[in-house]
Amino acid sequence: MSDIAAVTGVHPTTVSLALRSHPSIPLGTRKRIVAAAEALGYERDPLLDAFNFHRLHKRATKDGATIAFVVDANTSPYFFGQAFHPLVYEGAKAAALAHHHAIEVFKVGPRDLSTRRLNTIIASRGISGVLLSAFTLHTTRLDIDWQNLSTVKIESHHLLPEMDVVTNDQCQAARLCMRRLRALGYRRIGLATARDDESRLQDNFSTGVLVEQAEMPESECVPPLLFERTTVDEITARVHDWIRECEVDVVISNWGELLGPGQPMAGLTLGNTRLRIPEDIAFASLDVPPHRADIGGIVQNHRLVGLHAMEHLSVLVRTFRRGAPDAPSVTYVPGFWRDGATAPRRSRAALVWSLSAHAHV
Repeated sequence: MSDIAAVTGVHPTTVSLALRSHPSIPLGTRKRIVAAAEALGYERDPLLDAFNFHRLHKRATKDGATIAFVVDANTSPYFFGQAFHPLVYEGAKAAALAHHHAIEVFKVGPRDLSTRRLNTIIASRGISGVLLSAFTLHTTRLDIDWQNLSTVKIESHHLLPEMDVVTNDQCQAARLCMRRLRALGYRRIGLATARDDESRLQDNFSTGVLVEQAEMPESECVPPLLFERTTVDEITARVHDWIRECEVDVVISNWGELLGPGQPMAGLTLGNTRLRIPEDIAFASLDVPPHRADIGGIVQNHRLVGLHAMEHLSVLVRTFRRGAPDAPSVTYVPGFWRDGATAPRRSRAALVWSLSAHAHV
């Protein structure tokens, strides 16, 4: 090692990494070191290689990195409830354990950790990897020393700097939902979602709907409703008016709050309106809650998102890829359709009536 280092003008540690083809050493430097090693007659010792593999394998549980799972404080009230984050965290934790990493949750916000304090904690504890889990639009940047960290974002496309992202495939979810509902006999399918959700998710729900509508008769196309995030009563009133104005057969939405507070399928209504589900209006969720087997729609695989995000981050950590990448990647995790009582198959009579009622459009 010392002889090769002297010839090539690098440190012996650099020689060791280069001879193991470690990605932290630039390709040109690796080639130069390998060429010098060959010229000096260096040969790998297979017994020593086997010993090193055994030694590193036995130390894996001790040498695993600590991963910071960073959460937006705006979403923390339901972090361990029945919403998005617990399933993501469950998948991330499972992958962390499989790769011998420790994982710790940090909440960032005005009443929790500041980014400066988080940065200090990360540096003092020797944390090398960060998972950023679904930040709202209120936060656009976290002032962290990213050049020293391997980082993966979960959704949060808007959050700067740009990093690799793992996310549910909302465009695929919307397209699949549209296709299954049409197969069930629905024709006037309307998307209702929050405007800031669409901005945070890069307009993928509405994109999926519009792509499907491009192949549909114009008389069956419903303009998406993007509402402002206000009170549930105000939102459901706006959705109610939109249903009447656009003659919607079935509402698709990622907002479970649009459903009334009644017990599953017992007096279920659209919010505080008198529209009964599914008698007056059908409903299909674009993100079926895990505890609501009665709701039809798309089950987004949040646990798999967390698992893939942690596996991707583990690779970045182990290969010493730090800072913002030159070409950030996006990994999409598809959802799947699940039948439910809120969107039953339409009778042939109802379908014929719907087609005739909208024939003038």
